[in-house]
Amino acid sequence: MTIFERPAIEDEVYQELLDEIKDLHQQAETSLIALEHEPNNEQHQHSVYRSIHTIKGDLGIIGLSPMVAVIGAIEDLLDLVRKGDMSYNSVFSDIVLSLIDQVTEFVETCQNQEVIDVPDRRYQSVIDLSADIVAANDTERQPLLGRLLARLSPELILDSDIQPQQQYRPPHTEDDWDYDLRFFRRLMAEVERRSSYWHDRADRQLKIALMINRYAGSPVDEKQLTAACYVHDFGMGFMPLTLLHQSEPLTPDQHKSIQNHVYLSAKLLENLDYWKTAKLMVLQHHEHADGNGYPLGLKDNEISDGAKILALVDTFDAMTHERAHQHHLKRPISRAVAEINRLAATQLSPYWVTVFNEAMNNLVKSWR
Repeated sequence: MTIFERPAIEDEVYQELLDEIKDLHQQAETSLIALEHEPNNEQHQHSVYRSIHTIKGDLGIIGLSPMVAVIGAIEDLLDLVRKGDMSYNSVFSDIVLSLIDQVTEFVETCQNQEVIDVPDRRYQSVIDLSADIVAANDTERQPLLGRLLARLSPELILDSDIQPQQQYRPPHTEDDWDYDLRFFRRLMAEVERRSSYWHDRADRQLKIALMINRYAGSPVDEKQLTAACYVHDFGMGFMPLTLLHQSEPLTPDQHKSIQNHVYLSAKLLENLDYWKTAKLMVLQHHEHADGNGYPLGLKDNEISDGAKILALVDTFDAMTHERAHQHHLKRPISRAVAEINRLAATQLSPYWVTVFNEAMNNLVKSWR
């Protein structure tokens, strides 16, 4: 340990720095979540790099020097990733977020104490190991990244990404499929309790999704479609209620936060190989037929049929039930069907809108 005497800076400056670090942490986390599914996405790679680069610059400007070199070492690794000289690895998420957490703690300590103990030996070991990673090849870098995280945050328990283990996976039986679906339903029921606008939403959407799929001859596996219906909005449960219940239009940053729910939802199925088809539906259910959806901007022929069904029933449910946002006012079913048809070929798949029309007409006849 060495002793660091903080610069004589007004408390407001520390608070402004902490506020900016918090914003940069959120930006980095958003991009890191996206990189879990799109590791070669240059936009997200640049976003993470910029966040770390900005934090390093801010600390250097006001004289909080002990962590500047450590941040610079991690910045060098991210620079290699964004230049294509190093493959992105999921361990980077833990490294970057752990680094930002430690920077936040360091700045908060400087705000409250004039003299700070700095773990200079640990910081130097992080810098040295980062240099070794830069010099290594991709094969050698995997275990080195795990060691880097361990040196940066010794308290972390390393997961299977860092210390791979062979695990026996028994065959998935019929009982297992049904158990998983009941589990997904229970999870979503807990999420739905967070908001009065969500009550029974997944079950409603599932009924219509299965009806449409069966009317088309069941081209989409029903178990996979059922799982996707239960899981696709799971990530919304981790959004602040103030954001979900906001009545005024969302800001661009708020839109980005909401859009991240597809990654958070898909994460639930990430290690369940037998649900990979459902995971794809979850990731794609906000893609649009004309390519203007998110997260990847896929077009109609690139989107799975299950995701197209899910997009349709999600849109129909939003139209026919109350939402907090003013532009999501409840419509009568007949008007909602008309609006669904207006969205064919832009937001929704023309083929599945046609199937939806036939299924709804048949349903209405059965009511008479």
